[in-house]
Amino acid sequence: ENQVKMAFVGVGAASAGARHGALSACSTRGQARAAARRAARVRMHGGGGAGAGAGGASAGSAATAASERRPGSHKGFVEEMRFVAMRLHTKDQAPREGKMEESALPIQEWRPKKEDYLQFLVDSLAVYDYLESKMASSSSETLSAFSNTGLERREALEKDIAWFEMQGLTPGAPTKAATNYIKYLETIVEDRPAAFLCHWYNYYFAHSAGGRMIGRMMSERLFDGKELEFYRWDRDVKEILGEVRERIDAVAKPWPRDVKDECLNETSMAFAYSGTVLQNLAKKG
Repeated sequence: ENQVKMAFVGVGAASAGARHGALSACSTRGQARAAARRAARVRMHGGGGAGAGAGGASAGSAATAASERRPGSHKGFVEEMRFVAMRLHTKDQAPREGKMEESALPIQEWRPKKEDYLQFLVDSLAVYDYLESKMASSSSETLSAFSNTGLERREALEKDIAWFEMQGLTPGAPTKAATNYIKYLETIVEDRPAAFLCHWYNYYFAHSAGGRMIGRMMSERLFDGKELEFYRWDRDVKEILGEVRERIDAVAKPWPRDVKDECLNETSMAFAYSGTVLQNLAKKG
């Protein structure tokens, strides 16, 4: 249920714009740096000073462990990522965990045209193509581990766009929603692979959960129930998601706390940028 809601928050985040996401990210990064400094002081002084002996060392270890603990961390890093993402949902999307204001236009009121949906697919293809190309070519083990996971969407989107052309609709170029997102990703892919992985995780997992629900709704309204390739996988997507969760946990397990926090703190940016792509569908009739 929580994953099904993940696709919707991007619209709420986008309504405040990528600037809001950037400000949120800056705030959380500042908090993370402060926490890192506090943890460093704890490690430096051993919690109770060098003179405290074994008791001081034990207290220092406990204090360090406490400073590095995050909600969900006892279940693995993916659970930490999920927790942060859920807090970016609106209250109506996640009554217990959501912290954001309600979306200006609820999904039930979306009435895009076929042309809008085609543009959404074109923008989505641009972003997925970039993500998948980078995962396949990256020299970073953090990113190359997520090449050919089974979640890839590039070929499916190409088939759907070709189908639209057969219906007499001509695809245009990607909009700024997609190109600006890609430009931002280019600024972090080399130097901040953990932050890049945050975008990858949120983009794919949101589509495989709530995105499918959106797809069914739009299919009934626009395409007489036709299921697009975008919402099909070669095998049970739940199995694929389970495998990817295990892979993320394994990759992130040796990360120091500051790298994990860098990944988590990127969530607001991931939601803000992906939400602008989804805005292609958030149209009134």
